[in-house]
Amino acid sequence: MKPRQAPWKWLLLGLIAFLLAGIALLPRKVGSSSQIHDRVTSALAAWTGGEVKLNGPIRVHYFPSITIKGPFELTDAARLPLVKSIKARDAKITLNLPDLLLGRIRFDTIRLTKAEITLREPPPPLKPAYHTPQERVANLLAGSPINVLRLRDAEIHLPAAYGGATITDFDARFDASSGRGTMSSFGSFDFRGEGIHFAIDTGEPSDTPEGASMPVSANFTSAQFTAMLTGTAALGDGIELDGDMTASIGDGRRFLRWAGVAVPAGTSLQAISAKGGVHWNGNTLTFDDGSFALDGNEADGLLAITAGAVPRIEGTLAFDRLVLDPYLQGNGDQAGTPDLFGWALLKYLDADLRISAGEIVASGTSIGRGGFTISAKQGQVAGEIGEIALCDGSASGRLSLDLSQPDVKLRLFASLSGVTVETCLRPFDLSIPLSGVATLKTELSTDGTTLETLVNGLSGNLTINSQTGAVPVDFARILTTPSPLDGEGWSRDNLTAFDTLDADCRLVAGHISCQMLNMQTPRGLVSGSGDIDLGQQTLDFNLSVANRVVPMKASQVTAGPTPRVSIRGPLSQPLIRRADRLTLGEGAPRAAPDAALSQH
Repeated sequence: MKPRQAPWKWLLLGLIAFLLAGIALLPRKVGSSSQIHDRVTSALAAWTGGEVKLNGPIRVHYFPSITIKGPFELTDAARLPLVKSIKARDAKITLNLPDLLLGRIRFDTIRLTKAEITLREPPPPLKPAYHTPQERVANLLAGSPINVLRLRDAEIHLPAAYGGATITDFDARFDASSGRGTMSSFGSFDFRGEGIHFAIDTGEPSDTPEGASMPVSANFTSAQFTAMLTGTAALGDGIELDGDMTASIGDGRRFLRWAGVAVPAGTSLQAISAKGGVHWNGNTLTFDDGSFALDGNEADGLLAITAGAVPRIEGTLAFDRLVLDPYLQGNGDQAGTPDLFGWALLKYLDADLRISAGEIVASGTSIGRGGFTISAKQGQVAGEIGEIALCDGSASGRLSLDLSQPDVKLRLFASLSGVTVETCLRPFDLSIPLSGVATLKTELSTDGTTLETLVNGLSGNLTINSQTGAVPVDFARILTTPSPLDGEGWSRDNLTAFDTLDADCRLVAGHISCQMLNMQTPRGLVSGSGDIDLGQQTLDFNLSVANRVVPMKASQVTAGPTPRVSIRGPLSQPLIRRADRLTLGEGAPRAAPDAALSQH
């Protein structure tokens, strides 16, 4: 070796000797394995307010860093009120050497592998031990003695209040190394078969008159939903969040089932999105002024969602255009099942909604503008229509529906004013040329387990008043034909106009029984009574013509029976005939045509 290399050689050997000596003396400076064990458990116990154990064989390594390895257990952590216990098969705790040399304990990293974290049942809302800012800060690792917490393949057992389910494959990294109370975290987990990725960052806490607060940003993504939040977390009497949020859900029914609400498949609650300013109080998420999309409908307004075994939805929503079809039809796969309204969301949710729309559309037909309220609690549904445009007129009413039992109970009060009859009949594909401007009032009730039993069980009252219209019956031809007609159907060419039509009816067991029907035509009064079978879609009416329907010569007017007309058969095409004459072949003499019209 050259002479000039000798100093470097001895310097290197000196450094190595110094390091070896330092390592040898390190246990004396920082303590033995048992002393480090005691200092670590004491520091963690002081921070969490619980009992910390490092069970089993403990291994302490002094180089290249001071590391403790072994099983880990934490119980009764008063400053972590949501946590009942944490147990890990393998814990690796790395200490910060400079702090340790200065007599302090600070953890560079705590790694917990295959940890089992059990959460405790939530305490009463006003329990002081649960609502202190210090505990909330501890939960977020702000101000903690830990720089980085790393969880690998952990399980989190939720309490019964949250369904008692288990979060699995929890892998996350929480970094609070700034020392200013900030934290950044990211990771993933699996919950009920759904993989979810998250990232949460918090800023430096600050003191306010209401308590501590800190900036927060959070991002959650999965195959079926995404949510992004930016705002401020207040740590006063409980944790609260205020900020801006954007969220989307592809299939709302699938999402509810994933969340533990056993709703069936259906056509509604698809393509959901929400964005706007939000407030969260730990249980209820409120969009104070949000924009929403649902089933192709878009709305603005207030919406509050409260989590629970039975979620609750409250809101005031304004739609430009509201298509009702997704909410008025069931799931085709459930045809013939005993649960008639099994598809209806209001059977599984509690709700209090106030809805208005510039245009309401059902079955491709524009109803008009209107507003209504819906409330639901434990399967008891109530709705009230303030006023809604309908068939060129308006409608109002109240509805109650009991879905809590298989035997559905329905009560309805409805009032329609100034509706155009032709417009109302059009969506039902009834090719009956009936016209007029009507006012209708009805009060109905029914119960049953199938649509057929509901229809057949209808009972109540129905009153109708119609002005300036026409019915598809050619009374003039029926009454003035010299020979009796064998019968004909609705007349589509020669209608009978009326000035007023009044009917007073009662619904009993699916039948509309009209005890009184009066129709004032320009040439006479037609009156009578009859019955409509809603289940069979048939009618049976007997009408009398009190005055002449067509002008007659004085010489033709003679005494005779009051002309009568019967209308019987299917609603779509009944048989219409003179009822006070025998038709040809019935074996009785025929009354003269003039005699049939001579009354009055």
